[in-house]
Amino acid sequence: MAKIFSFLFVCLLAGGASCTQTELVDSEGNSKNCFSKSSLEDTPWVKKQLQSFQQPKSGPLRVITALFRNEYFIVFSNAAISSPISYVFDCSGNMIGKRVENTNEFFDNAKIVEVLLEENY
Repeated sequence: MAKIFSFLFVCLLAGGASCTQTELVDSEGNSKNCFSKSSLEDTPWVKKQLQSFQQPKSGPLRVITALFRNEYFIVFSNAAISSPISYVFDCSGNMIGKRVENTNEFFDNAKIVEVLLEENY
């Protein structure tokens, strides 16, 4: 089951990689986006999550902000993670997995707002 979620998550993010800037979600009228590229360095819990993926031979990492139910989330995506929903956080640093019963709903309906980082480690 975890492999299915991982595959779906990677597909969602890979599909987002092909989006052009104009296809990304327009954030007007939504709650304030609490994540930016500076969050990766300035927000302690975000920085800690990022560092956990920045180890040698960790593979590709993509960090995005996503909009789901008019709320912003930060998503850390790496093909090696077995539970992708465990690396989706709200603005307070809470894992979305604790708030959403059906994790497929998030991956099916979340819209990519901004790609904050794409690197290979």
